[in-house]
Formats: sequence, structure tokens, C-alpha cells
Amino acid sequence: MRVVVIGAGFAGLACADRLVALGHDVTVLEARDRVGGRVWSQELIAGRADTVVERGAEFVLSGYDVMHEMARRFDLPVAPSGMSYYVREPRHAFAPVTSEEVATTAQDLQPTAEATDRTVSLRAFLDVHAPGAATAQVLAARAAISWAAPVDLLSCHVLLDSVASVQPLPTARIGGGNQGIARSLAAALGDRVRLNAPASAVHAAEDGVRIDVLGSTIEADAVVMAIPLPLLEGFDLRPGLPGVQRDAMARMVRGHAAKLHVPLGSPARTSAVLDVERCFWCWTATDASGQVQPVVHCFSGSSPALTGLDVARGEGEWLQALGALRPDLDLDGDGALLTTWDDDPWATFAYSGLGAASAPDDEELIRAPIARVHLAGEHTAGDWSGLMEGALRSGLRAADEVHAGSVHT
Repeated sequence: MRVVVIGAGFAGLACADRLVALGHDVTVLEARDRVGGRVWSQELIAGRADTVVERGAEFVLSGYDVMHEMARRFDLPVAPSGMSYYVREPRHAFAPVTSEEVATTAQDLQPTAEATDRTVSLRAFLDVHAPGAATAQVLAARAAISWAAPVDLLSCHVLLDSVASVQPLPTARIGGGNQGIARSLAAALGDRVRLNAPASAVHAAEDGVRIDVLGSTIEADAVVMAIPLPLLEGFDLRPGLPGVQRDAMARMVRGHAAKLHVPLGSPARTSAVLDVERCFWCWTATDASGQVQPVVHCFSGSSPALTGLDVARGEGEWLQALGALRPDLDLDGDGALLTTWDDDPWATFAYSGLGAASAPDDEELIRAPIARVHLAGEHTAGDWSGLMEGALRSGLRAADEVHAGSVHT
């Protein structure tokens, strides 16, 4: 079969790679001038390999089996970070609180959350079961940051993994940058990958699919749409998304996030600190060399948090907040690098997930093929939504769908 994959992020590249291995004729169309999509690695200080930062997805976490397999295949080191994504020292809560106390509260609340209907929001749940507790404030802040969305949109079931999320489980990155996975996949695909080639329309019929790109047309037997959810919803796709599928997508939580990377003028130890009030966290970590990078990394999630940090006007407000949170660090604000997703035309948001408004069948509806059009991307990955591992798994799943000859109406 001839298959066109639209999007050269993790999902699209993993899909194309699997399809080629299965014997199909594949073309990948990518609108950007680089591969990786929302995974983007860059030297903060040009020429300094020890300052590689992730301007997109950051951590390789527990259960990232596909990503580890890719790293082994391409001989890329999985570098321990020396700190844990899951454990963050809470500061600036309305009352003093420790990470151990937060872990205890999460553990105590887990059985109740499991017995509660998933349509109950996290905010409503905490208001009832942990009213006025500083530990609940920390859990709410962590959830808003991690899911990049307000807690009134999140299901109380996000607490079901909160016990794991406050335990010191391993955390890593790909040595040299996570984008190395995308670059390696693209190199293996060779000239099958076309950069600066934004597809503008996909029209499917009984006998095939027509893809419009840069004023020309490509004919194919099937297409895989591996683009971010908001772009998919607005894409010129015929037949269009069925109403029930579009409704399921509309019920997903849309994450809005930003990252800030700041060079350090003097060495620091590994650390992970959460600003509960300002709703961001920061960390210092080791890279593949085993040394702590001379950089402090920051992440903030949810629109209210980004508004509070005034990221639309640059990094100034966030730098001040970081200085107040971490007076122990020797910040070089002149070298700070701010990254946002909302103003990126090929992303328009950070990532997605099922929320309190999602229905039981939404996971299946969101990833269901439409005629000869198959869907991939982190938004189609169910419990793995919003994650690099989810993007990779979604691409493999879509490739297997195409290979099996699944054509649905």
C-alpha cells in the first residue's frame, strides 16, 4: 500500500517506521523545518553540549518501554537525571508542608477517589475530602501543572496515580536530547520524510485518498493524520470527523504550558522544587555525563498559571518568581530561554488528556479511523495521552491498523 503520514513528530515517525518495516510505500509530510514536533532539544548556550535543554517533552519515566526500545535500537543513552520527577519539595503553600505529608495525603485519598465517579472534578473532590488542607493545595497545584489545566476540568481519578507521582521513581532523559529519537527515526526513513511540506487537505474516497500539499496532489491508499488535536479539528478532511467523534475530542482537556531555562553562574546540586502559589516547578539535573547541568529548568501548566507569570510578555515575571523561590541559585537571567506552545502555529497547545467531562467510550471514539484516514498522536493514546511514550505507541497502533487493512466508515 502507498501510505502518507502527515506529521513528523514522535507519532508520525514511529508510524512511518513501522509501516516501512511492514513493507509499505510511505511518505511523511512535515510542515516544520525539523522533525520531532513537540519534542525539541537545543543547546541553551551555543557550542555547550552540557547545556542541552528540552523545549518540549522532557522526562523518560517509568513504563516508557517503547522509548527505551528506540533508544537501544539507535544506541542513544538513557541518562539518569539525578532527581525524581515525582518528588518535589513544596514551597509557598499557605501553610508549611513537606513532600512526605503530601505523599501520605495522596495515599489516604486514593481509595476514596477510586470509589468516586470519574466525572467528579478534582477541585470538588478535594473540597469535600481534604478541605482547607495545605497538602490538598499542593496536590491541586501539582495536578494543574502536570495536566497543564485547571483542577475544575480534571477528573478526581488523576489522584489514582498520585501515590506513584509522589514516590522517588527513576527519571531520565535521552543523552544529547530527546529529539535524538526523532532524528534517528527520520534518518532511517531517509528521503521518505519531506520537511517544509504542510498538507492542506485530505479527501478520501472508496478507491483511495488525495492529499493536497504545496499546490500539488499526492495519491495514496491510506493516510495517517499524526498532527496535534486542535489542528486535526480544523483540518480540511473529507469525509469530516463524525459528530460523535468530534464531541469526544471536544471533551478532552487541552493543556496550556510553558518552559523556562536559565543558565547558572555557579555549580548547583540536583533538586526539584514546587512553587505551590505560582503553580510552577523547577529542577536541576544531571545529563549523560553524570554531571549537573549548569542550568535550572522550569515548567508551568494551566492557563491561569501562565497568566499569573505573564509569559505572554516574556520571561521577566517568571524570572523574578524563580529568584524568590530559589535564592540559592546563581541565575544568569540574560541567558534565559522561554518556550510556549500556544503561539506555535503547528501546535497551538501543549498536550491533551481525558478529563472530568469525558465519557466512558471517548478513548475509542477519539482514535477511530474514518474511511481510509487513520489517526495517531498523543491525544489518541488514552491513559498515555500527553506523553512521549503515548505518541510513540499511538504511531505503532495506527501503523498496525493500516497494515491490517482496516477501512471504516
